[in-house]
Amino acid sequence: MQVKRPSTLLLGLASGMSPFGMALVVPTLELFAQKFNAPYSSIQFILSAYVFGIATAQPIIGFLSDKVGRRPIMISGIILFIAASVVCLYAQDLSTLIIARFIQGMGGSVGSVMSRAMIRDTTNTVSAKPLSRVIAIMGIAPMIAPVVGAFVLEFFSNPNYIFIVTLCIGIIILLPVLFLLPETLDVKLARTGLELSWNKKYQLLLRSRIFVGSTFVYGFTTGSFFAFLAIASTVFSKDLGIDVRGFGLIWGGMTVLYTISSLIGGNLSTRIGLMNVMKRGIILNLIAGLLIYSLARFLGTNLLSILIPLTFMFLAHGFIVSTALTKAVSDRPEIAGSSSGLSSSMGLMIGGLFSILSGAFYTGDFLPIALIISVSTIFCYLSYRLIISDKAVDIN
Repeated sequence: MQVKRPSTLLLGLASGMSPFGMALVVPTLELFAQKFNAPYSSIQFILSAYVFGIATAQPIIGFLSDKVGRRPIMISGIILFIAASVVCLYAQDLSTLIIARFIQGMGGSVGSVMSRAMIRDTTNTVSAKPLSRVIAIMGIAPMIAPVVGAFVLEFFSNPNYIFIVTLCIGIIILLPVLFLLPETLDVKLARTGLELSWNKKYQLLLRSRIFVGSTFVYGFTTGSFFAFLAIASTVFSKDLGIDVRGFGLIWGGMTVLYTISSLIGGNLSTRIGLMNVMKRGIILNLIAGLLIYSLARFLGTNLLSILIPLTFMFLAHGFIVSTALTKAVSDRPEIAGSSSGLSSSMGLMIGGLFSILSGAFYTGDFLPIALIISVSTIFCYLSYRLIISDKAVDIN
């Protein structure tokens, strides 16, 4: 029996909670460095700990949701996100803040995992269109988060106060989830999935070239994004002379491109096929990666040498993310929660590693970061080749 799909808007808001909480801190990293008198290599863990929190929790969330249902897991995760926001708000040292951010990421991760699983529960096709709508709404979150963060910093000198925003966001999302979100897990289909143990489920997924390739495509796509995000505010302020508000506006414009691209990619997937949309996005992403290194190498760090390749990259990511995430959960609907959780976890773990690499290699020169981004786009392309090497995959 086909279960009624939850509101796309509600799923988009729940999915947006996690990227909002991640991007909100970007304008504050320099202030946290001053407050805690810590080097940037340590401060960037405020960002990467959150990402690793997401990556750690998602496989567990996915597995549990296949057993107890999507709704209780969604509610529990949002409550954890709210509680961690309170700890972040009152954290007086860097270690406490990093630990709280890790837990906050764990709680916030439920939105994207459960939304993908719920869409798969209620959709028989492998079109990226339903997911692209959720991702388009979710894309608004990182668009407005830096702007909101910059706005808060104009009124409060203590960067911890930005976590009042995440606290309020968590409460606002929890209320409609409590009263409006239905359970979508099909009991009969769930029983099929329950015949498989935790290990069996993940062994089954990790042996699939389609699943692994799609997950790596998503992972290296987020890798190029996180590599830039980790040092973005510093590059804009120190290298380009753009203040926090200007950074927020430029970043917002880039995310508008991503949102539009995601919607276009979802619609195209029903016309020309999922893999054709993914292929076009990956080629554009590869061009952007090679371009950002070439421009940084020969023209140096300036507004055009950064914004031109970033524009192509954000457009490409809109095509790639929804198609890769849809492909990763398409083959095993009976364990959609597990495949959704594991693919998101592995992908974000790769993204987190690139964030750490970026923080470690950035010493005021953007060229090493451009190289890291370029390498990530190359591995993204190679991951796509892994998908199409599977004889069972429909390249259309």
